[in-house]
Amino acid sequence: MAKSKAMKLREKQLREGNRDVSKSRGTWCDIKPISRMTKTKQATLEKYEKKHKRNQSQDRYENGSFFIFCYI
Repeated sequence: MAKSKAMKLREKQLREGNRDVSKSRGTWCDIKPISRMTKTKQATLEKYEKKHKRNQSQDRYENGSFFIFCYI
C-alpha cells in the first residue's frame, strides 16, 4: 500500500531531528477498538414490543371502557 501524506510528513520530521508526534498520541484507556454490530430487525421489534407492553398495563381497562376524544 502507498504511504499517506501524513505518514510521509512524520517520517520527514523524524529524519530532520524533530520530535516523534506518534509518541504524543493518547491511550485507548477503556475504549475497545472492536466493530459493533447493529441490532437485527427481530431484536428491535422485540424491544419495542416489551417496552409498549410495560407502558400499557391491562389494569386501566378492566371494565372494557375507554375514552376517545375527537375534535373536528
